[in-house]
Amino acid sequence: MSNILFLDKMQQVIKSYDSNEFMECVQTKEITTNASELMNDTLSASLPFDETIKDASYIAVNDTKEQEFSLYRILTAKDEDNLLSFEAINFAVDELDNFIIKDIRPKNRSFSYVINQLLSDSGCDWVLGVCEPIKTVSSTFYYTSMREALKALQELGSEFTFSIEITGNKITKKIINCYNQIGKITNKRFEYGEEVLKIVHQQDRTNIVTALIGRGKGEEVGDGYGRRIEFSDVEWKKSNGKPLDKPKGQNWIEYPEMTKEYGIPSNGKMLPRKTVVVFDDVEDAGELLQKTYDQLAYYCRPLVQFSTEILGSDSIGNTVSIHRGERNYHYQTRVFKVVTDHVNGRVQASLGDNLSGNSINRQLSQVQSNISDLDSNKMTWYDSTEIGKYQDDIMRGAGANGGSIYMVNGIEAGVSQSRETYEQVFMDSPKIQDSQYFMIQNNAGISFKQCQKGQWTTIQDVHNGASTTAWTLDGTFNASFIAAGILAGVLIQGVVVKSIGNNSFFQSVLSNGAFSIEQYKETNNVDYKNPDWQKDIHGGKVGEFIGTYDGNTRKANGSALINYPGYILSINQDNGKGSSTPVFQIPSNSTFDNPMYKLFGKGTIYDDIEIKGNLTVNNLKVNGRLETQELYVNGVKIDTNGGGSGGSGGWNGQYPPEVTSDRDKRYWQIWAMAIGAGFSKQAAAALLGNAQGESDANPTADESNGAPGFGYGVWQWTDSSGASSGRVYMINLMTRAGVTDNPDTITAQFKLLMWHSPNGQWIATSSYPYSWTQFMTLTDINTATQAFVANFERPLTGHPERSTWAQEWYDKFVNLEIPSGGSYIAPIASPITVTSEMGWRTSPINGSQEFHNAIDLVNGNPTTPILASGDGQVVQAGSNYYDWYGNYTVIKHADGLYTGYAHQSRIDVSVGQNVKQGQQIGLMGATGPVTGPHLHFQFMDEYWPSSNAHFKNPRDYIKF
Repeated sequence: MSNILFLDKMQQVIKSYDSNEFMECVQTKEITTNASELMNDTLSASLPFDETIKDASYIAVNDTKEQEFSLYRILTAKDEDNLLSFEAINFAVDELDNFIIKDIRPKNRSFSYVINQLLSDSGCDWVLGVCEPIKTVSSTFYYTSMREALKALQELGSEFTFSIEITGNKITKKIINCYNQIGKITNKRFEYGEEVLKIVHQQDRTNIVTALIGRGKGEEVGDGYGRRIEFSDVEWKKSNGKPLDKPKGQNWIEYPEMTKEYGIPSNGKMLPRKTVVVFDDVEDAGELLQKTYDQLAYYCRPLVQFSTEILGSDSIGNTVSIHRGERNYHYQTRVFKVVTDHVNGRVQASLGDNLSGNSINRQLSQVQSNISDLDSNKMTWYDSTEIGKYQDDIMRGAGANGGSIYMVNGIEAGVSQSRETYEQVFMDSPKIQDSQYFMIQNNAGISFKQCQKGQWTTIQDVHNGASTTAWTLDGTFNASFIAAGILAGVLIQGVVVKSIGNNSFFQSVLSNGAFSIEQYKETNNVDYKNPDWQKDIHGGKVGEFIGTYDGNTRKANGSALINYPGYILSINQDNGKGSSTPVFQIPSNSTFDNPMYKLFGKGTIYDDIEIKGNLTVNNLKVNGRLETQELYVNGVKIDTNGGGSGGSGGWNGQYPPEVTSDRDKRYWQIWAMAIGAGFSKQAAAALLGNAQGESDANPTADESNGAPGFGYGVWQWTDSSGASSGRVYMINLMTRAGVTDNPDTITAQFKLLMWHSPNGQWIATSSYPYSWTQFMTLTDINTATQAFVANFERPLTGHPERSTWAQEWYDKFVNLEIPSGGSYIAPIASPITVTSEMGWRTSPINGSQEFHNAIDLVNGNPTTPILASGDGQVVQAGSNYYDWYGNYTVIKHADGLYTGYAHQSRIDVSVGQNVKQGQQIGLMGATGPVTGPHLHFQFMDEYWPSSNAHFKNPRDYIKF
């Protein structure tokens, strides 16, 4: 019995009825075919004439909770033959159509955030209840109704229901619930003749396609679009777990089985039925192929609908299974329509694909990307003209009630088209959906599977479920199925490897708490009565694992191959002379809460590495070069040089107090850049000694005969006639290396040295057999200096005096500290491009004239780390300063200036935190009104500048 209320135009209760007082009360709920339409929900009611309610405006019907109702707005009321009749529609769709959203433009915001923002902006009194979707929304809602906004969200992959709560005689809450999909996957099974009174089976074969050409976003060309993205270069293989085979070079994806059944006949074979699907916002070929497959899986088969009358209906949207054995109808599907007669309690449900309305004319060409993802069950439960054909060949056997042994043919298992028995399934209950444990016998042997009760409902679920083979047909038994208490005195013995050239064999032994691999002799002369008989066959131990247990710390400690004190586990290499070096070690202070390990030696990794924590890299070698290229941590690209020096190779523009002369300052630049690039101090001094020998670090020095010196590491010059200009040659090299700095600066020359050396200029000699990376780590000044002369310059005669000069520079600089503050550095890594200068400009957002109070910076990486330009304290960190700045950080510095960093995608610091120059404070982004990712970088002399005069041009403090 249902509770039914009538309400007046102010939505206050007039009168309450029980459903048995009605002549008719039919409630119809239907999930629409088109994702762009909200649920159809209507009510028809009639009851004896009652003056009290004849002018009512609304009807409320109790649903599942005591105070929760579905509310309907009365469209028509008829008084005839002493009978009142009403036709009504769910009031939510109608009411929400009258609340207008002015301008909401979310960017990568959650469903819940967007819906609450829409409700607030429209001014309606509805609230958000359940909100399941976790995907994000980027869209524009501009002068549109709440109804249309919800329809747009539904197209992105969600479904909505509406309800109200009534307390006393008035509505106290109006609720919008948002689901990924209304309803749930249930274990309910409707059998014909039991719960199901009638089954009507209907098919629709309209507009079947068996192959799709997918097209993505077009390239922007002027004011139009150029060639669209396709997936020709993407390859799919079933053997790699993909649903279909799609070779490279093919710009369509096809279901061959569907082509064979529904294709176009031509010359004795079936050609695929093709069409085009377009996804305007897809920019990745792999994603485009997946979305195209999703569409193909729906449109390559006939639609199937089962209309049923059932006793004890399931809720709308729920996924159930329906069976009529003699017709071979076995279908897992969704309840898309429920008609409830509240007077007699009868429920009529429609399951399968909704064939009502315009679905018979389903079209595919120009399908846009905002179509919501289709229910996966519509894709996987098909077989040409019907979805699934299962033989309920249940044999009586092991179960007390029978039905615990299932004989499965090849069609049911999905491995062939044969009706012959393929495998035998034993289960712990008469029905699959009631079972948890399964034993399978087939031509591979015997295996075991298990699931949660109700997780598997069909024999294909069982067949495809993960299994562990216990016993293969060749007699191999899986030791994982041995259940035992204590195994004592186990000797695993046999010929594992036979050494070439002798009669030596190997065996593995588990004895007295130690596991070892031992060499033994091939001999038949063994006296087993002798207590020392093992000595006759055992040779040396190749390797062993010895375990110990500490009762106080409750730790197991051990070592592999060679014992190494102080470690829980150590894998070492033995040199055969009683000593070893470690390869892998777990230190003794490693704990469950703080696990640690060490790896030693060179290694090779052949796939991607995902790092969840912090990463420190010293002397990272990429393709033979010392640099950082395409290094990602936590999904964030780390730029070359880390940006810590503003791209100057480690020198921050500061000199120690002891460095005063112009000459010493030039050498200090070289020293600081080398140390910053990972050179040892001895190798850095070697550069200085050679620089002094070449040109005294003066870019314009005259070496002889009018040939000018060019820095300390680049001296490929000819005579002053210019017949073969070395300067042109070296500038061309800089262009090849990507060096954009002034070629007459030490910064440019150092960058060229770092590129030139590992790319052909450095040639290790027999007298100094060091690679470029080895040179950088040398700790003997003379060796480093002469290695540089011999391997980089390769002169006709040696230069022993340069070692003396290198030692002098080392003694002068080795105890001086590289200053960490004082001036400001660039806040992102090189190469930096200024995309908008400070000053008056035309706004790229609204086209008006505005004062741009900063400079905009990019470097080719849209998520590049943002660095503190100087030491200071964070005084702003968040999005609450000014809407136009998005995520914004402000740092106060000791000289009274403030630096601002706007539009960040992520902020890594908090207010009150002290930061150091070069410390990462966030990531570049596009929050706030922007035309693309960039850093809006400011200097100010006030935290809240009272006028434009308080903004300073960053170019006055940093050279960009």
